[in-house]
Amino acid sequence: MELDLGRQMTVLDYGIVVAYLVVAIAIGIWMSRRASRSIRDYFAAGSQLPWWLAGTSMVATTFASDTPLAVTGLVRERGIFANWFWWNAALANLLGAFFFATLWRRSGVLTDLEFIGLRYGGAPATALRVFRVLFSSLIVNSIVMGWVIRAMVKIIETTFGWDPHITLAVLISIAFCYTVTAGLWGVILTDLLQFAMAMAGAIWLAVSALQAVGGATQLVEGLSLEGLSSRMNLVPSPQQSEDWFAFLVFLLVQWWAVGRPDGEGYIAQRVLASRGERDAALSFLWFSFAHYVLRPWWWILVALASLVLIPQLPEGFTQEQAYPAMMSRLLPTGVLGLMIASLLAAFMSTIDTHINWAASYLVNDLYRPYFKRNAPTSHYVLVGRLATVLVLALGVGCSLVTEKISAAWMLLSGLNAGIGLVSILRWFWWRINAWSEIAAMTAALLVNILVFLFAALGWEPFPYLATDQGFAARLLIIVPVTQVAWILVTWKTPPEPLETLVAFYRKVRPPGWWASVAEKAGLTAPRWNWEWVYGWVGGLLSLYGALFLVGGLWFGQKRGVAGGLLAMVPGILGLRVGLKALARLSAESSPIAPDG
Repeated sequence: MELDLGRQMTVLDYGIVVAYLVVAIAIGIWMSRRASRSIRDYFAAGSQLPWWLAGTSMVATTFASDTPLAVTGLVRERGIFANWFWWNAALANLLGAFFFATLWRRSGVLTDLEFIGLRYGGAPATALRVFRVLFSSLIVNSIVMGWVIRAMVKIIETTFGWDPHITLAVLISIAFCYTVTAGLWGVILTDLLQFAMAMAGAIWLAVSALQAVGGATQLVEGLSLEGLSSRMNLVPSPQQSEDWFAFLVFLLVQWWAVGRPDGEGYIAQRVLASRGERDAALSFLWFSFAHYVLRPWWWILVALASLVLIPQLPEGFTQEQAYPAMMSRLLPTGVLGLMIASLLAAFMSTIDTHINWAASYLVNDLYRPYFKRNAPTSHYVLVGRLATVLVLALGVGCSLVTEKISAAWMLLSGLNAGIGLVSILRWFWWRINAWSEIAAMTAALLVNILVFLFAALGWEPFPYLATDQGFAARLLIIVPVTQVAWILVTWKTPPEPLETLVAFYRKVRPPGWWASVAEKAGLTAPRWNWEWVYGWVGGLLSLYGALFLVGGLWFGQKRGVAGGLLAMVPGILGLRVGLKALARLSAESSPIAPDG
């Protein structure tokens, strides 16, 4: 069986793709001098980004070429509700907007790993920082880049008929060139262009898909005739007990236990690059709305329509490849070129961010503090450019062993399971120390290794726990073990040196359990700002309410519309309270030295 790809690329389509690539290169050349002024300019855009630009860059980076394909695979295999695997992270993102963004900005650090040296002291802090540099930049980052590159291979194979290796070599080389020359400035400005193109392409394809099946009503009827009505459910049906279990684990456990809910990696990088506390918080809010409400429905509509138009894919094709197949089948000349260019843009926006972000770790958190202190700015910028070569090579290598994108998502989530609560409490409780984080990360890593080892040996139920379907159950093993490990280690190890805690408190002024430290610092501990809590809860009700409202309107589900509206009314009121609290913040943070 062969897949009917429909229209092929024409001269006009190729012209649009080439025009985009030329613009990306031009941006890199234009911003190269500005990026070379200081290491903060190169890795943090001089900490001068307005909220809308920082937030849009976050959205563009998460809008990788892998994302619509992975969403398509989830919807075709299990249904819309499977997206709660990543929708649950809105709880953490809005926590970041109302609690952590301003604290990050006050810290004045260049990267989130530099924060370790501010919050902790002594040999444990050094060990934690070095371990996280190597783990995040060389392992985690390589896995992410691997699945992004693999997704682009699938798009090229399904759509172009080109040699994917030659095509990727060209694209990666261009992304590398403007990133290595222009640093984060080049990444941010190309992200803005890439987001606009990616959204335009996604919307056009979704509209074309609906027209191809005869509209939303016919889509619902077509899925019913195929016996696939359950694919439209935003939550599992009562009969899907296993899916309900996963849904509840995602919503009640994953968001606070997996990863770092306070923000990390390129998210923290954009927050730290914002021009002030208020801009940092608003960038998180804009990112959350665009990431969870503005974008996913266009991908979901294409995935559902593909179940009607292409119910069976040829042997050798994954469910994820239905998305590029729909592109080739439905889009007219010119629009196909725009869509291809938008996916190339999405791919490059993720690659450029990850090589810049990982290089910032290697330079600012490894080379600069431990190998060569007080070197000229030009030296660190040069080392940063060389570091991007290493990061890129590892990502390409990882793509060679990555096949299923959603499986790679879950593998990475498992490796980061259980460390979330520590990353939250380190801001609010003085007693958390470097050993707490080390224990949490070590426990999560060891439990994952044991699960996959026992699965390879065939010991029940580990083969199931090692699968995508067993991910939720795997979390319920990893998370409790991790919490016990870090709590015991924290109890058995001494607190951080008082001078370190006092210096941190004076600079960041976090709320929470810091009264004894505040007294030593000669300051009054701030009270909890409950308006921020109202903002967080209100933001969640507004965001998830909008998600159900849009789904209900598309599919004629009255309960979804009613439930969405009921959630949004109190949500908007709470959000207003939180936004007023943010409005009272200073428009600018304390000045930061040019080189951080």
